[in-house]
Amino acid sequence: MDKENYLAFCKTELRSVFENTKAGKPNDKLKYRVEGLFHAAKLLGLLSTEQANAIIESEHQAVFGESVSERLKRKNQLKQLRESDPDAYFNIPTIDRL
Repeated sequence: MDKENYLAFCKTELRSVFENTKAGKPNDKLKYRVEGLFHAAKLLGLLSTEQANAIIESEHQAVFGESVSERLKRKNQLKQLRESDPDAYFNIPTIDRL
């Protein structure tokens, strides 16, 4: 397997992790496997940390339609709202809370 094929495989597996999460069926085993694939790519000099982060951001944007930091911020705001005002939280349509 050459570098391009390996990185394409990493991207495909990463997208599967994100798609499973979006579908409400997170797969920790696959997530940890993908983390290992990216770690191996860095150790073998196939990717820098910056390149790996760019791939993660790109795939995350493709699946969720928002960056990792935007999604984290939105999730934290929803969590705070749920804790402070459950009625307001549950007035938000479920699809918007995912």
